[in-house]
Amino acid sequence: MTDASDRSLGEDASHVEDGAIRAQYEWSSTAPSTAVVETVAIASNREPIALEPLYESLDPDALNTIVRSSGSPSTVAFSFAGYRVTVRSIGEIVVRDETG
Repeated sequence: MTDASDRSLGEDASHVEDGAIRAQYEWSSTAPSTAVVETVAIASNREPIALEPLYESLDPDALNTIVRSSGSPSTVAFSFAGYRVTVRSIGEIVVRDETG
């Protein structure tokens, strides 16, 4: 098992900016719901399985469908595991601590 701090953020690029963790993914190879769990786990320095199930916050299949749709650009924002999560159809996830 690896320490959460040893995992990299996102597939292509990631960084911390203005207290937010930003990660870039390619939706054709990573489901948005999986990317959310991975990025929040890193932000919280916990293993993904230690987080509450994503489906307690929103429908993971609906998130995947909305974000991966080939229509116009979309953004979905929601709370998950004490973080404000924004997922954009361009492959970006932004995670901010809700307490700060």
